[in-house]
Parts: sequence; structure tokens; C-alpha cells
Amino acid sequence: MHATATATAPAPTSKMSSRAGITKKACDGCKIRKIRCGGGQPCQSCFNARIKCTYIRVQQPRGPQKLRATTKFLIDQAQRGMEMQNALPSAPVRGESNIIIICASRSRIPINVLASPLYIYHVRMYPVWPIVDVEKVLSILQQDVEEKEHETYALATAVAAATIAQLRLGQNSGPEKSLSAENFALESMRARRLYDYRSRLNLNNVRTAFFLHVYYENQQSGASESLLYLREAITLAQMMSLHREASYAGLPTEEQQLRRRVLWLLFVTERGVCILHKLPVILKTNVSTPALDTSDEPQVLPAFLKLLNLFRLFEQSRMFDLIEDDNVGRDTISDEVQGVDARFLRLLQENLQDGSALLDHISDVQKADLCVTRHWMRMILWKFSFKQGLQGSPSSQWPNSPSFPVLVAKELLNIVSQLPRTAIEAHGLGMELKLYEIASSLADAVINLAMLPRAPVWDGETRPSSILARLHSILSTFRGGGNKELAELLYKKMADAQSSSGPALPPPIRE
Repeated sequence: MHATATATAPAPTSKMSSRAGITKKACDGCKIRKIRCGGGQPCQSCFNARIKCTYIRVQQPRGPQKLRATTKFLIDQAQRGMEMQNALPSAPVRGESNIIIICASRSRIPINVLASPLYIYHVRMYPVWPIVDVEKVLSILQQDVEEKEHETYALATAVAAATIAQLRLGQNSGPEKSLSAENFALESMRARRLYDYRSRLNLNNVRTAFFLHVYYENQQSGASESLLYLREAITLAQMMSLHREASYAGLPTEEQQLRRRVLWLLFVTERGVCILHKLPVILKTNVSTPALDTSDEPQVLPAFLKLLNLFRLFEQSRMFDLIEDDNVGRDTISDEVQGVDARFLRLLQENLQDGSALLDHISDVQKADLCVTRHWMRMILWKFSFKQGLQGSPSSQWPNSPSFPVLVAKELLNIVSQLPRTAIEAHGLGMELKLYEIASSLADAVINLAMLPRAPVWDGETRPSSILARLHSILSTFRGGGNKELAELLYKKMADAQSSSGPALPPPIRE
């Protein structure tokens, strides 16, 4: 049993602190608070804060020294949740029967069990989806003894489902019993059926639909459930007039900022999904972006705004119009759009070329998102420019150069190789799809380069075969085995590229 630090507990002794001499692992409380842990059980920090000292979770970066109410609350809830899950009887892995067995004496998943994935969202996924205050949600549910807060409960379980699915948690076998992403998603949908959610226009219902979209997008990207939940979230937001600046007048500042975050997160998400799955965008807006919030971690919103600016750059450059024209099978783009080709090409190229400022003062998870998204956009620009035969500089730095994808992919790998895999994998299947598109474009470029009268000469680091092999390795070794279909598609593309280029490109190595 883990010792509990209380007001009457003895201070850590040399015997109790012996753990510090045999391991550098910080305790769970210090990880969540992101402070240095002196070791021992309890450690000095947990003893001073009068919280339980355990050694279960994975280390996180250091951060604020002061123990916030949110983190103290989450430490307690998450630890209780782990204890309760360990005490649960075995249950089927999939389906509603799991929920029924676990909740036989309750109508809901216990709050202490729900708190564990919400804690993970707070620590790992809030920088990606900064729209849910976990402490506030759990506080509402704790006070809801009659279980009438169906909206909040539906939101909480949807967040849990999205977080578990995105991070692919619980896929490795282990001694702990835990609810799956499917369990939480089914419970969220069950809760929604308990009230007429379609007639209630509020942020809870918008956010619940968004997180159910994330859950389903990680089950099968581009499937009807995923896209319909995203469209539902957008339509509800539009019915609330979140896309109109006038709708924010008179609202409390906190409510305004949350609404702006929700709207712009939907904006970014829809555009990424529509590019990947060749769909038209429906959310148009010019409302102000959310203001910086001092209550957040200092890097959360600035990084979110940097990502937003990338998509707004695409929007302002008419790139989505061009992609939509291309997706409907038109041989030539419209005269109206053709007239801005040179201007938007120059604008996009100049703004996307140098991404050094994007990566300043942000977390690894946000670096992964910004880096891969920027290079993915550069590849989209190359594919369109090359297909349309748009003219620019002959330099490899220009997006209509045949060797441009080699440069982009090399720059991408230089940054990604310095990031922890957990930061890349935190973005789920969407990240895999972007990496696949980048690698696929590189394979297409190799085929095009093989047709040139004089093929370029590459050094070891810039050889397309080496870059493709590294990208294939990343895709095939994602947590949970990665998306095998994408890895196989890329392997076939690599084989085609090898066949076209002859002995200059060695056969790809399958993982």
C-alpha cells in the first residue's frame, strides 16, 4: 500500500527517502505539478502539500512550482480512480455490456473512474483541444447527486473517449482493468438520449459532438460517423451564431473566450479533415481570435493561435477554393481563381518556407502539430502547383520544382527526429494521414525526377530512398502498431518509385 501524507503523518525520513537513491523517477503528484521530486514515499513535496504520494504514471515536463487547485484536485481524483479500477471485477472488453456490468449498482460510470482519462486530457491533450475545464466539469458532476446533469456527463464521457482513442491508451495488455474508448463513447451517446440535445443550443452539445467526432475519426478516418459528428458540431455552432462577431456582444469575457476557442478549433479541424477527405468547407468566419489567458499554461494558446494562422493563411490565399475545384475533377481552375495564382503562390511560399518562429516557446506536442502541418501544407502546395503547371523560380525552394518534396521531407525529419514519439503520437490518426501524404508526395516526386534527362545527385542524408524509409518506419511503428493500411500503401508507393528510378533507388525495407 502507498503511504498517505497527512497533517499528522511523520515527515519523510532517510529510510522513507531511500527510493531517491535507487531511481530518478518522480512521484505522480510531482509529475502532475511539474516540479522536482526529491524521492521517497512520501516525498517532501507531497508531505508538505498533504496529498498521497504514489509512483504509477509517466513523467511530464516540469512546470509551475505552485500547487494549483486544479492539479491538486486531479491528483486526488486520478489516484482514487486507479484504486477503484483495480478493484473492479473483470468485464468484457467491448460493447455496452461492459458498462452495464461495471455500473450494475449505478446509472453512471463512477466519477473517480471518469477522472482518470480526464486527468490525461488535462495534462496531455488540453494544448491540442483547449476547450474543456476539467476541474469545473468534475465539480459539477460531484454535486449532481441526483444525476440530472446529463449534458455535462455526456461531455465528460465524450472527452474521455476522444482522449483514450487519440492516444491509443489501454491497447497494451497489463494487470489493470480499465474502460475502453468505446465504453465512454457509448456512455456519452446514452446520456445524450436522456435529453433532447438537438433542441438545446449550447457549448456543451457543440463540444460533445466535436469529441465524438475525434473518437470516430480515430476508429475509421473519414467514415460517416466521424464526418457527421463534425458537421453536427459546426451546424450547432452556426445556429448559435458563433461565426458572427455580433453574437459575442454583452457576453461575459470568460464565455466569449471559450466560444471563440470552440469556433476556431472547429475551423481548424474542419479544414484539416476536408483536405484529407476531399470535402468542401462550410464554416466561414472572420470573428476575432481568442485572447491570451493567463490562467492557462503560458504556451497553450500562443501555439494554438500559430496553428490557426497556418490555416487562415491557406484560407486568405484561396487555397481551399483551388483544392475544391481540383477535387470535383475540373481540368482547369476557374478564371476568377486563376487570376490570383502568382500572388497566392508567392504569399504561401514565403510564409510557409521559414517555420523557425513557429516552434519557439511551445511544448513538444504542439511542435509536432505545427511542424507536420506546415510541411503537409507545403506538399499540398507543391502537388497543386506541379499539377497546374504554375510558373515560379527554378530553385528547389520553389514549390513547382520537381525536387521540392525532397527538401520538405528532409526538413520535416530533421525536426521530427528531435521530438519524443509520444508528442507525435498524441495527434492520433490525423498525424499519420499527414505523414502519409508527405511521404506519398515524395514518392510521386521520385517518379517525376526519374523522367528528367539528368537526374539530381543526392548525398546520403538527402537521398529520397533514405527519407522514404525513415517516414515509413515512423508510420509503421506508431503506438498500437500504427495504421497498417497506410504503411502498406506507402510501401507500394515506394516500390513503384524504386521501379521507376531503377538502380539509383534501393528497394524499400518493410518493417
